[in-house]
Amino acid sequence: MVLIYESDPLDDEHARGRFYHVCGGRIDRTPLNVPEPDQPYECQYCGIDLEAEDFFTALQKGSV
Repeated sequence: MVLIYESDPLDDEHARGRFYHVCGGRIDRTPLNVPEPDQPYECQYCGIDLEAEDFFTALQKGSV
């Protein structure tokens, strides 16, 4: 798992949920936005590239 999606329906401000990157076995609690199709998110620490497609998969499954 390198990307998780968390949604709290009671959180009015962030009702749509948030994406987080799991790096080195730890959840980085800095929320991520879905990147543009041609500009993947690149982690400086583990070197993984997360594309928009990965975010949509995490949205469906809760994690990817």
